[in-house]
Amino acid sequence: MEHRPVPGAQSFSRSMAVLQLVADLGAAPTVGDLMGKAGLTRPTLYRILASLEAEGLIRQGADKRYRLGSRLIGLAHTALAQQDIRSLAREPLSALRDETGETVHLAVRTRDEMVYVEKVESAELVRMASTVGTRVPFHTSSVGKAFLAALPEDDAEALIGRLDLSPVTGSSVTDPGILRARIASARRLGYSSDEEENETGIVCFGAAIRDGDGPVASVSVSVPTFRLKEDRGVYWRPLLTTCAAISRQLGG
Repeated sequence: MEHRPVPGAQSFSRSMAVLQLVADLGAAPTVGDLMGKAGLTRPTLYRILASLEAEGLIRQGADKRYRLGSRLIGLAHTALAQQDIRSLAREPLSALRDETGETVHLAVRTRDEMVYVEKVESAELVRMASTVGTRVPFHTSSVGKAFLAALPEDDAEALIGRLDLSPVTGSSVTDPGILRARIASARRLGYSSDEEENETGIVCFGAAIRDGDGPVASVSVSVPTFRLKEDRGVYWRPLLTTCAAISRQLGG
């Protein structure tokens, strides 16, 4: 099949290259800075800069330096909102399951609860009896505590203040002070744990996924206590790596 040139493609590519330069050069560049990198004639560069500025994609300050424009913020937020977190996370979650050998959950916030929206099953015969759509409390689940730890402290405190801290198992934390201490620990460590607080016989490790504004989801690794390794880092270290990688794709 013959591939014909798309009208305007070269002009568009040049504009995108200049926009990328403005973003990549770090300190807001001048025309001179861009001239040295863009490989364009001065008239062509000025024309592209004027076009980008007219569309709100860049702006020139009083110091004659160029910065990214406010329109890009709206475009970025729309792009992030259109990301399907389940599709984005599916492959990394499968890799996390393979590395740990245990069941992995992806959960998102629904008002004052967390809900599992994805589950990657362990290949072991004994595993966690949960399903997609299961709702779990913030205070008893690793995904909930990880989400709380990733929130700004004032927002986390407001949420804790209205939670129903009813026990789910005999190990559930129902004291607000103890819960706050657990959240503070998770904030320092980067991950939370659920010590049979949501299901007897199951220990979970949770960490948050963030976009540019804050937490959007949490991931957990769930391990039956009889199979729990002495070195718990075999669960939380790959968990943190996985959540960080997904967060980067979301701009977090």
